[in-house]
Parts: sequence; C-alpha cells; structure tokens
Amino acid sequence: MSKHAFGKILLSFVLVLSAALPYLATSATAAEPITVAEAIANNSGTATVKGFIVGTASSKTNYDQEAPFTSASNVGLADSAGETDPTKILPVQLPSKTAIRTGLNLVDNPTNFKALVTITGSLEAYFTTAGLKSPTAYTILAPGETPPTATVVDSLAQARTMNGELIQVDATVTTGTGFWGGKAFYIQDDTAGMYVYTSSATVAPGDTVRLTGTVSEYRGELQLQPNTIEVLSSGNPLPALQTVMPTGVNEDTQGERIELRKVTITGLKSVNDFGTFEFSAVAENGEAVTIRNDNRNGLSFEQFTKHYKEGDLIHVTGIASKFDDSYQIKTLGLESFDLVNKPAVYVNVFPGVVSEGTEITLASGWENADVYYTLDGSTPTAASTKYTAPIVLQKDVTIKAIAIADETSEIFTFKYVVLKTGDLTIRDIQGTDHYSNYQGVVVNEIVGVVTHSYNEANFVIQDVNPDDDITTSEALMVNKGSHGLEIGDLVSVNGTVEEHFQEGYREMKDTDLPITRIRATSVTKTGTAPLPAPIVIGEDVQPPSELIDNDGLTSFDPTEDGIDFWESLELMRLAVPNAQVVGPQKYGEVIVVAENSPNTEFHKQGGILLSENDYNPERVIVDFDNESFVAKAGDSFDGTITGVLGFGFGNYKLWARESDLPQLVNGGTQPEQTWISKDEEKLTVAAYNVENFSADPNHTSDAKAQRIAESFVNDLNSPDIIVMVEVQDNDGPIASGNSDATASYERLIAGIQAAGGPTYEWTDIAPEYNQDGGQPGGNIRVGYLYNPERVTLSEGTKGTATETNSWVDGELALNPGRVQPIAMPNTRKPIAAQFDFQGEQVVVIGAHLNSKGGDQPLFGKNQPPFFGSVEERIELATAINGFIADGLEQNPDLNVIVAGDMNDFEFTPALQALKGDILTNKVEDVPLEDRFSYYYQGNSQVLDHLLVTNNLAQRTELDMVHINAMFMEEHGRASDHDPLLAQISFEKPAVPGEQTAKPDLSGNQAVVTSGEPDENGELAITFTEGTVAKLLESGKDLLIDMPTADLTLSASNLQQIANAAGEGFVLNLAVDDAKEVDKRPTLTNQINMVLRDAAGNELPLKFTSSVTLAFDTTSDIKIQFGAREDDKGKWKIIQGELAGNVFTLSINELGNYTVVTNKGQMKKK
Repeated sequence: MSKHAFGKILLSFVLVLSAALPYLATSATAAEPITVAEAIANNSGTATVKGFIVGTASSKTNYDQEAPFTSASNVGLADSAGETDPTKILPVQLPSKTAIRTGLNLVDNPTNFKALVTITGSLEAYFTTAGLKSPTAYTILAPGETPPTATVVDSLAQARTMNGELIQVDATVTTGTGFWGGKAFYIQDDTAGMYVYTSSATVAPGDTVRLTGTVSEYRGELQLQPNTIEVLSSGNPLPALQTVMPTGVNEDTQGERIELRKVTITGLKSVNDFGTFEFSAVAENGEAVTIRNDNRNGLSFEQFTKHYKEGDLIHVTGIASKFDDSYQIKTLGLESFDLVNKPAVYVNVFPGVVSEGTEITLASGWENADVYYTLDGSTPTAASTKYTAPIVLQKDVTIKAIAIADETSEIFTFKYVVLKTGDLTIRDIQGTDHYSNYQGVVVNEIVGVVTHSYNEANFVIQDVNPDDDITTSEALMVNKGSHGLEIGDLVSVNGTVEEHFQEGYREMKDTDLPITRIRATSVTKTGTAPLPAPIVIGEDVQPPSELIDNDGLTSFDPTEDGIDFWESLELMRLAVPNAQVVGPQKYGEVIVVAENSPNTEFHKQGGILLSENDYNPERVIVDFDNESFVAKAGDSFDGTITGVLGFGFGNYKLWARESDLPQLVNGGTQPEQTWISKDEEKLTVAAYNVENFSADPNHTSDAKAQRIAESFVNDLNSPDIIVMVEVQDNDGPIASGNSDATASYERLIAGIQAAGGPTYEWTDIAPEYNQDGGQPGGNIRVGYLYNPERVTLSEGTKGTATETNSWVDGELALNPGRVQPIAMPNTRKPIAAQFDFQGEQVVVIGAHLNSKGGDQPLFGKNQPPFFGSVEERIELATAINGFIADGLEQNPDLNVIVAGDMNDFEFTPALQALKGDILTNKVEDVPLEDRFSYYYQGNSQVLDHLLVTNNLAQRTELDMVHINAMFMEEHGRASDHDPLLAQISFEKPAVPGEQTAKPDLSGNQAVVTSGEPDENGELAITFTEGTVAKLLESGKDLLIDMPTADLTLSASNLQQIANAAGEGFVLNLAVDDAKEVDKRPTLTNQINMVLRDAAGNELPLKFTSSVTLAFDTTSDIKIQFGAREDDKGKWKIIQGELAGNVFTLSINELGNYTVVTNKGQMKKK
C-alpha cells in the first residue's frame, strides 16, 4: 500500500469518526453529567445532561412519542426510556443548520428514539417549562430502538379490525378539521369510515390522504391517531350519503356519511356554555337517535334556534358516531339540516356574514307563489321587485320579502354582512367587533409596516394610511415562522384570518378574548416606512373610566365600554404620557394611568380603588418582561410610554420594551405605621395574611420573617391578639405528611422578641394533611398569636381538625375549635378562640374564605364575567354568621370579633351574608382613600376584613396599615396583604351628665374634653385616684376643654386639690344660658364649677395661684367684663382680658362665672 493510499484511508476514518461523534471533543471537557430530574429541578447555568431520547415536544405538556416523527427542532430527554409524564421530560432545543440537529433529530435519525445520550447546553426555560437550549455538544452512549414498520392495509374495513396496531391506509376526507377538538376529522372509503384524531392537519373534504398511525378505541369509538398525513390528491367526490333510519346508526355505519329523512326535533337543548347542542331525531315509526352538534363546527345553539325549533320536521345529514355505549350522529354545521316544511319565503344562504359576490336565491314553500322583495329596508308589496334571478351581494344589505299566491305571506327579513374581497385593508379585517367577520377567510396583499416583533414567529403590522374612524383598529398580528423582519419593514401579507389566543392560562379559549391574526402563507418585504404616530391616551382618545361592559358584548361602544375601547385599538401603537404607577411591578408588568385621565381618583398611596360600580377600565398594563424592575404605587414616568396594545392572560396589555421606557420618578410613597395609640384599658386585635409563612427558610426567607416580626412591633404596636392567616406547617410546601406548625409559630415569636416586642403565645388547630387547600404540602391554616401579659386564652378543651365547635351557656364548647357546621372541602376552616381581657370575655373568629380561583377575568369574552367562587364563599360566610347567631341566642351581650382574609370585597353578597344583621364590618368605617388591603391587576381592593358584634361597633376603631400591598420586596414588602389593626374599648356607653376623666397626656398640657351634660345642663367629671396620680406625676397643667370655655388648672392647682380631696375628686359643671344677669346682657353661657371629694363633700378651695378660665366670646363688642355669682345670688363684676374672640379670667376660686357687657354696648352692636 502506498503512503498516499494509507493517508486517504486514515483521512476517511477521521471523517467518519467526526461525522459519528461531531461534538465528542467538546463533550469530554464538560462537567460530570447530571440527571434529567436534576436539570429540571435546578434549571439554570450550563450543564451536561444524561438521559434517554423519548420523543419530541409540541408544547409544555404534549410529546410525540411514536414513530414516525415529524419535528426535527427538538427532542425530549428523560431518565427512563419508557417515560411518558411530561413533567419528567426535559425539552432540548436543536437549533437549525447545526450538526447537533443533524445528528440527533428523530425525523432523520429514527433509531435515536430511546437512545442514551449526553447533551451539553444552557439550562433555561423552553416551551415555558424547564428545558435545555443552545446545545454545544452531545454524545450517543447507547443506540436507540428501530422504529416499527407500519402494516399497509387495503381498506378502512380492514383497518377497523387492527386495534392497537401501526397501519398505513388510504381514504377520503369527509369533514372539515377541528369540529371535535384539535384538528380531528373523518375519513371514508368504499368499505367503512373512521375518526382521525390529530392536533395537526391541513386537509379538506375531498382530499385523498395516506395516513400512517395507530388504531385505538376512545369512549367507544374507533379512531386512528396518525403520525403522518400525506395528501395524495384533492377535489375528489365524497362517498355517497347513505339514507338510514335511526336504528341504522350503528356499528356498521360508524364513521360514515349518513342521512335521516323526515325526523322530528325532540328535546332540543344546549349542553354546555359554548353553544354545543343535542336533540333526539324521532322518525315516524318512533325510532330515535341522538343528534349532536359541536359548536366548534361554527354553528351554535343560539344560531340554530334562529332557524329551527322543537317539533320541526327536518332532514339531517352527518357522520354516524358512537360515544361510550350510545350511537349518535355528529353534524357538520348548518349544512347538515334541512327543513321539510319550508316557510313561505326562504333563502339558500342563511343570514349572517357572507363574502362579496355571494348570490342569494329566494324561494317559496308555497305552491305557485311569486316572491317580491326590497333591498332598502322598506316594506315589500306586490308592487315591489319580483324575484326572478339570484341577488348578488356587494355590500351589507337587509332583504325583506313576501310570497303571494292565493294569499299574501308575512314579511320575511334576511340580513347580511358582506365581506369585501378586493382592496382589503387591516381595518376592514378588524371591523367594529371583538371578532373579525373575516375569520377563516383567505386574504391577500394586506399591507402594513412592522411595528412590533412578538417572537420569531409572530409580528405586528399597522396600516400606514389610516382612516379617520378611531373605532376600527389599523393593526393586526401576523404569524409566520422565522420571519426575520425588523421594525419599520413594509410588508404585504397573504394568508388566513384567525382569532388567535396569543398568551394565557390553559382555560384561555373559554375565558379570554382573542387577537386578530393572519396565519400567513407568504410575507413579502416591499420596502421600509416610518412607524405610524402612536395614538395618545388622554389626548387623541380617552378611555372610559368606570364601565368595562354593560351590554354583554352585544353592541360595540368604545366611548362607553372600556372593553370595546381597548378592542378598537387592538395591536395599534399607543402612547401613555407621564403615567402614574398604581401598584408594584409584578411578572414584568407595571400598571399605570395616563396623567390626564379626568375621572380617576388616586388613594393616599397613589393607587386606584376598585368599587362596586367602578373596576377602573382606564388602567393600562405595561408589559416589558423585566421582573427585576423596581416600581411602586405613586411613582410616575417622566415622559411617554409607547408600545402596541396586545392581549393576554385576561387583559389588554401594552407590549413595550424596557429600553424605550422613560425615566421612573420616585413618588415618595412610604410604608406607614398605625395611628392607633396604645391604651392599657383597650384591647387591640390584628389580622394579617402572612402569605405562606413557614419555619423553613428555603420557602420563607429570613428577611421576610424578620420584616413580618418587626412590623408587629414597629407598625402595629404589638397587638394583644393577632389573627394569623396562611401559616404553613413547619417544612412549608414539602410533602412530609405532617401538618404541625409549632416551629413556624416559634420562629415568628422569636423574631418579635428580637424586635423588642412581647413574648407571644400561640394556638391553632392543625388541619388534616392537604385537606384545606393552598399550596400542596403547605397546609395553610388560621391561627392566633396572643400576648399573655394582656390576655389569657380561656380555659377549655382544644378541638381537633374534624370536630365542630358549638356554644355552652354563651361560651365556646371547644377552645379553640373549628367552625365547620357544613362541609368545607379543600378550603381553610374558620377557627374560634375565647380570650379573657380585663374581666371581659372576647371570642375571636379567624377566617380565610375560599379563594377567587376559577373566577373569569374582567376583560374576558364572557360579559358580565362569571365568578364561580362566590357561591361557596357565601355558604361559608353564612355558616359563620349562623354560628355567631347561635351564641347570641345564649348570651345577647356576647363580644365577638371576626377577622381575616375573606377573599371578597366589602360590597359583595359574601360580606353581606357574613354581616347579616348581627355584625358590623368596621372596614366600611374606614375613609375611602384608606380602604384597601390588597392589589390585583391594577386595582387596590379590600380582601381583609374585621367585623364585630353590633354591641362593639361604636367602641371599635380600625386601621388598615399599608405596609405591603403597594410595594415590592425592595421597599420592605413581606406579604401580598396589608394587616388590619382594631382597638376595642369595653367601657360602658357614656351616660349624659356622667364622665370619668381620661386625660390625654401626649401634648404639653394634659387635656380632658368634657362629655355630654344631662338634660339640665349638668356634668360630673370624676378624677380617680389613679388619674390624679398620673397627672401629678406628669407635672403638666390640666386643660378642661368645654364647648364654650376652657378651664386651666396648673400643676400646683392640681396638687392643692389632691391635698384637699385626699383621693380622687369630682368636678361638677352646670351650664345655663340666661340672656342677662343682674340686668346686664350676657355674652356667654354661665358655667358653675364646683369641686367635691370622692365622698361628695364640697371643697371650698381658694387657690394659692390663679386658675385660668377662658370664654369663647365675640370681638365685636369692645367693652366686656367677667361676672361671678356670690353666695346671695348677686353677680359681681371682675376684670378680665379680651384677645380676639376669647375673654380670659384669672380666678382664685371656682364658682358660677360668665361674661357680660352693658346695654349700651349691645345697642352699638
């Protein structure tokens, strides 16, 4: 062998090795491989993952795991070759035009299925779940399995006998796709028919197709699940309809086209909320079969009942089908129905949306009748146009027609919306509705400039030549994979119009509004163009500021309904000038209101309040996908935010780029502290949803635990009792099987101590494991912290998770005990605990009612939205109210406080049910600008409440302490809820004429404000020995604040009174309003002041230093005197000082005083 030959062989070997292991060298230097489970659990950084190739991903939850495969863009890795659970599969990106795609993809390398491989790349989200992207190396450690070979069968009849086998068969498509979910359709040949279930198919009736897939049975019906679909030819005739009786819908005809003639509609009904309907088709011989029309074929129950009704005799065509044990006919839309007894006038095309150029035929069900019609809305007569030829529609029209034979029929009306087919613009497609009339229509040469790139497959275009009609959008979305376009590119688009759900939760098709989109077959760049000027919110247009919708989407009113306003601007460029932020950033979104929104009122921290009649449709969600952006309520943007208006997750959103946002200006909003001051004689009760608090620092950070503990001390003044909501068990959301929360409470108690607060004690009732809802494994519950130096938990037997509390002689039978007189599955159970405070018994019920999960969005397709959680919440609230009512029957003076997260607003039926006529919701007393505890999608709202029995209503004050809801963690937020703090006084109601002094010592003077006198104008103010001691200890003067005068006793005056009284004393006040005394006109009331000791003996003191008595008078009269009544009833003039409207006397003894003038001065006035 020559050297050259040997070199060629060596080179060939190197090339073969390089092709087989294209990234082996790189792989060898990578880190030790990790498992798929580890890659899913810690999905960040660069790693080498080892696993089996188990299929290809089409979505987060859907994998193709049967050969032949159709996607080369990705593979799925799992730790087991037989894994089918999507949550245990890691989707791996195979970038185009790379050796790694060439070597691994299952389309070209079917034997890689179930191969053991290692792949190195970036661990990051892919298909919105944990994935691996941008791979740099791979190694095939063990080969996969050889894919099975499909058995070619000659007929569908043979295919129907091969359940569970992989087959190949040819047949004709007989229906449209997607009528029953996914892209499913029916096929038929000369021998049989069959259902084809697939999520991807581009076929049409009359196509002859070659299908490769597996036959299986689902809910009684045989189906073929194809891996590949090949269209062999199109435009072929459909198999002939078979006319059968109802009993002919059976196993022999399943999957085939059939017809029933002259059957009666019986039992017509809607079977879901989307428009699917059923009825029995009853033949003349009594045989019957179920007819089922799925709304996904385009015909809804509402549309059907405009043309057909119970008892109509009809012909029906469709597909013979089976569901479980019942045979039925699946219909294909309006084309499946034909009325036997036709009306006097009928048309060939049902009224509704039609294309330009559609021909309408008028016919009569009467023999030898002529039809006359009008097109201008006028009433037809025999003098109107006689029908002789089809009416060609060129524009929207209402046809009115009559039939005339031996008699004249009633008037028949047929209204058509006509779609343009030429010179279409974006605004024609968008129209004045939430759904395009062009849905499903192929359109061509739709021109616009690219204004936004959503991703590599979707972009937004806007017309560069708009009209003046602001109610029709000039923009729409275009779907075209790997479009490669840039902002400013001018394009012409061909494709099919669709209403597309771009982003949202899994139920979005049932709840959300779609975006109008063209699924493009071609996109041609024709140049570039300047972007259209954005519509300026608040200048060019003004959004409604109160109504979202008031007509169930039956009319399009952009000036009246917020949902219609934003729809009229769908996908257009919008500008929001100098916007104010109304709440904290979350999910990379900041919600704002334009600076010149005329009817928007901001609360004390800069947000906007949700109310019973105002859900604030003017708010704008700015979506820029940076979850690290720091913003809070009250901040503002110094300039204009510009973006395009999309829709997702139940809301219209302004899709913007962070780089284009103007500067954010700090609005100065600060977390607050309670205004409620400590009072030793008053009870304080707090309620705080601490948002999944546990002892586990991996789930509740040390910073959060510290912030919550400090807030109890610094912001809430260490409440006596704290209703704790959302306390998790010790290990948080870890599936340990143990719901005990001792360590969680102890962690918080220690934190409060460290912050300088008291040493609290705690109590709760641990729930049954995973039975009370919330985060799985977390076992959230309602419990209590209480300060044993201030309150004690009354003696009693502690209840269990399954016991129901009750009352015995006005006290709790279980303490604490759960309030669960009705079944409360999968939600937190209320808990009742009885405490003793300074001789008073207080029952505190902690509640966390069921969440709003499952409620429909405010800006969704269903208007008004259905709030499915409400009914359960009303039941829970009613149960709590009934429990309290039982207690009040035993003890009408029962003191009950209900506090917690009620998950509903103060004006809702649930809160009305909770209140009934026995409780007062103190939230309703909070000023509106202060009334919120939670923030959601731009609305500040009340979810947390504190109610008291009516006997405590006037003695309870409530503060909603705003430290969380309007802020981010960067501002000190520790929970998503603000806490509430109430202070309750148990003093008996004030009796006119009697008052116990409680001096306010917070200022430079001690102040006692006089209470209400009795009917004789007399008031006795009692100063207890303890109160006197506090006054003397303070060293402050005492001001007695009376309605028309102030009495000031100096510290030395007080000492002199204390020395004379020995213990406490009583200041008796008597007020009279005589117009004159001793014939002198009075300028003020007469105030008689008498001091008595605790035994009631008068203290005739002469003070060694002056006492000040200041009367409210008038400055209009310049000559004024003081007057004092002597022992004989005579009034003696004394000098005083007039300063403005105050006349001040310095006196050395108490008595009866007033201010007078002379009659001449009164005349001058």
